[in-house]
Amino acid sequence: MNKQGIIFFSAVALFIATLAVYQTMLPPVMKGSAIDPPAPMPDFTLHSADGSVTLSQFAGKYVVLYFGFTNCPDICPTTLAHLRDALSRLGAGADQFQVIFISVDPARDTPELTSAYAGRFNPAFLGLSGAKEEIDAVTKGYGIFVQLNEPDAESGYYSVDHTATTLVLNREGALALTWPYGLSADDILEDMKVLVRK
Repeated sequence: MNKQGIIFFSAVALFIATLAVYQTMLPPVMKGSAIDPPAPMPDFTLHSADGSVTLSQFAGKYVVLYFGFTNCPDICPTTLAHLRDALSRLGAGADQFQVIFISVDPARDTPELTSAYAGRFNPAFLGLSGAKEEIDAVTKGYGIFVQLNEPDAESGYYSVDHTATTLVLNREGALALTWPYGLSADDILEDMKVLVRK
């Protein structure tokens, strides 16, 4: 190989190496929507089958909050199943996350029922409920829309319209990331991998 060829291939190799270093310095692309800077969120206390639970007791962990109701036919169970599947594949890093399911239907969802529902997806998932006033305060503080629909005249069943976004709080309790409804378990897993490396 002549001198010009050596110079050309050396320049190409240097360019590729520089590009590789640059790529490692870029912030990772999240599948969800990153909140930058993270937004401080209010603390709250709600109730599980085992007693009162306060958000701040999970300081040092990522808290994954999802608001829904146990009679939900599709959106809520799909979201919780995706969270379960992602965490089951995360491995050792799974203990850095606490998933909390908060009922927006306290008239039907007692703390016991809500806890049992969340636990069916993963025994480590927490299910919380409370009095309507308590739930209203939390949904307002977290910007969650809730609307109870008119009950069926015969069965009495009613559905609940609610925000289907999953909220991810960082280790300090600030909102750092949101996942839209329908995000796959694979995409959630990729974001969780990024978070545990922080």
